Order: sequence, then C-alpha cells, then structure tokens
Amino acid sequence: MKRRKIILQRKLLHRLNDLMKKVFSDIFRGASLKKTLLCFFILSGYFLLSGSEAKVYTKDQFVEVFIEKADIIESLKYKIESAQADYNKVLSQYFPKIKFTFGVGPHPKYEYERARIEEDGQGGYTFIESDWIKSYYDLSEYGVAIRMKGDIVLPVYTFGKIKNGLDVTKAQIEAKKAEAAIGELKLRKEAAVFYWSWVMASEMFATLEPALQQVDKAEEKLKEMLFEEKEGVRQKDLIKLRIEKEKLAYRHKKLVFQMETLKEVISQILGENWQLADSSMKVVEYKKEYDQIVDYMFSESPYSKYLTSGLSAYENLYELEISKILPDLGIAGYFTYKYTSSVYEKNYPYPDSPYNGWDGELGIGFVFNLNFVEQGMNIKKAKSEWRAMKAQASFAKKSAPLIIKQKYNELKSLESQVEHMKNARKFSKGWMTSEFTNYESGFNNTNDLIDAVKVFFENEYLYIQSIYDYNMKVEDLIEYTGAR
Repeated sequence: MKRRKIILQRKLLHRLNDLMKKVFSDIFRGASLKKTLLCFFILSGYFLLSGSEAKVYTKDQFVEVFIEKADIIESLKYKIESAQADYNKVLSQYFPKIKFTFGVGPHPKYEYERARIEEDGQGGYTFIESDWIKSYYDLSEYGVAIRMKGDIVLPVYTFGKIKNGLDVTKAQIEAKKAEAAIGELKLRKEAAVFYWSWVMASEMFATLEPALQQVDKAEEKLKEMLFEEKEGVRQKDLIKLRIEKEKLAYRHKKLVFQMETLKEVISQILGENWQLADSSMKVVEYKKEYDQIVDYMFSESPYSKYLTSGLSAYENLYELEISKILPDLGIAGYFTYKYTSSVYEKNYPYPDSPYNGWDGELGIGFVFNLNFVEQGMNIKKAKSEWRAMKAQASFAKKSAPLIIKQKYNELKSLESQVEHMKNARKFSKGWMTSEFTNYESGFNNTNDLIDAVKVFFENEYLYIQSIYDYNMKVEDLIEYTGAR
C-alpha cells in the first residue's frame, strides 16, 4: 500500500513537471536564457513602478520646483554678488593702499676706498678720488643682496568721490535685486504656461475619448439603418458623420502628440513619476482691482524698484564725474631697506651707503587731475545718460497705467467669456445627449445629431480655452506689475 502511494506521488510530480515545462515553453518559446532573464527584469520593474505612487504637485509647488531648476536664477544671483563686489571695492578706498616689494639675489664684492694722494715715483703726487672698487669677476667674493620696498597711500578727503561711488554701487545692487525679482516673475509665468497647458490638454483628451466612442456607436447605428433601408436615411448622412469623426480623430491625435511633448518637458523638471493636482481647468482667483494694481506697480513692484534704482545710479554717477575735477587730499609715504653681505663700507663717509641701510618718507598733500578736457567730456556723457534715464522713467510712469488698464479690461472680458461659455456648454451638452438618445431610438435624423455633436465640441473647446486664456491673462498681469 505504501509503495503504491509513493508511485502515485512520483507520477503526480512528473505530470506537474511536464505541465510547468509546457507553460514556460509557451511563454519563452525559442528564447535564450538571456531573453528569459530580460523578461523577468522587465516584469519586475513594471510591478515596482506600478506599485510606487506618483507624487502630486499643486500649481504653486510646480512653480517653485520649476524656479529651483532654472539656471537663470543662479545667473541673477551672481549678478547681485558682482554688484556687491563693486560696492566693497569702492568701500576699500577708505583703507590705506600698501604695496610691498621684496627681492634676493647675488652681488659682487664692493669695497669703498677714500680719496687719497699717492706719490708717483718721480717725485710728483697724484690725487685719487674716492670710489667703489668692484670685483665682478671674482666669484669667490660674491655675497647676498636683500632689497625691500614699501609704498603707502591713505586718502583723507576726496571731495565726494568715495561717497558718490558708494551711492552708485548701492543703487546698482538694488537694481540687480529688482532685476532678479523681475526674472522670477517671468519664470513663474512660464511655469504656469506648462502647468495649465497640461491640464487643458488632459481635460480635452478626456472629453474626446468617450465622444469618439459615441460617434462610433452612431456610425454603426446609421449603417444598420441604411442596410434596413429606413426611410429618411441617406448615404450622404453617413459621409457627413464620417467627416466629423475624422475631424475628431485628428484633434485626438494632435492632443496625443502635444501631451507627449509636454510630458517630456515636465518630466525633466519633476522627474518620471509625477501627477498634477488639477485634472480639469479651473478659474484662478484674482481679486485685485485696477487702482490697487496701479498703486502696487508704482510703490512695491520690482519694476518700480528697478526704475528708481537705475535713476539714482545715473544721478550719482553724474555727481561722481563732477567730483573727479576736484583734488584728493591724502597721506603718502614709502620706506626701503637694503642689505648686501659683499659690500665693505667701513671707509664710507656717510651713515648709510647705497647698498645697506634704511630709508623712508611720509607726508600729506594733494593730487590733482589736470585732464580737464577729457573729464569735461565724461561729465557731459554722464549728464546725458542721466537725462535719458529720467525721460524713460517719465514715459514709463505715463504709459504703464494705460497698459495696465488694457490688460485689466481684457481680463474682465475673459471672465465674462468664461461665464457665458459655461452656460453655452451646459446647453450644448444637454442637446447632444438628447440627440444621441433620440437617434438610438430612431426618433430623429442624422443631421440633427451631427449638428449637436459639432456644437458641443465647439463649445467644449471654447469653454476650456476661455479658462486657459483667463488664467494666462492673470499671469500676464502679474508678470507686468508684480501684483500677485
């Protein structure tokens, strides 16, 4: 009995083994071990990816990530650092400028001999002047020469040069900060374009998918009615329906390509596994009135700060060029130290020889710039640039309210368009639903259905596009004024 049980178990194992071989041979028929392993890893990766949840990004989160990934922000930061370095450079003029030179080298033997009178051997005398005896060719007598020299200049009063230079660089720093803020506003608008473009494309895609299925059903129904030779149904009705179907199919295919492009761009920003919080278009809330926007534009916006800082920089630059005509009062001095081991100066009549000893001077005085013609041209140029900037600022203050008014009225017009298209969308959707129901029941003709489908999709597209245009106009107004 026990032996029969073992035999049955062996037969069962053999059948199970044969069954597994058959299953795997069907799956991997003609495949090598490498292909089998490749399939295994692909399936494993698929289940791992499908198991991980996509990270959801709101519009504000998407914009922040977009700005973080933009290299232009780093460029703007470096421009601010460059302006700060210019300020520190001007500030450093309050401190003394010191220049120090040090050198070491070989030096031949020099020996000083005093003036003397020698007998010439013929009863006469010769006067020999004092001089240095220099032994250039006796290398064994060479020594070491050390030289040091220092210069110092300390401005005491510059008649406004340093002050005006500091004011110019301060204004430049503020201008660069305002420029960075303007750059960020432009990036925020660009990020919003990508965000709402994806949401709009996704919503239109979600609308087209079931619509195409309904049109397919209507086409099949129309074929049946033509086959049954139903009264009032003609071949041209089928052609008209197919024409509208092809238009829808083209829009569907176009959306697919657009979404592929957008997905590639957004994936470079967010990574591969992402999802946007909005799946359908919604109107962005913006409650600022025209007067509030104008007041913000001229008081707190980065554009106002950029204009004010630029005007201040040109004015201070003009004053700086004027101050360059005046002299500089300052302290100046120098010192030197010389040591030469191969110089013998015991007979030298003075305290310090040219080759050994200390020397230095320190005093106070004026430095004048006598290039009056050149400096006069610099002043004229700076004055012209300042006046040009004042004219630009005046023009901007006059034209900006008009541009803001135009953009604000366009925003209000789009707000009204969204509201009316919302009502039209509701009516067209009800009409299309009714026509599909009647068509399937055989109570109406094909023309009414085609007209309803056309009107619905036109209104659906206009409604979604209206919301997109409204949101983009909000972003355009924020970019121009900074009034978020």
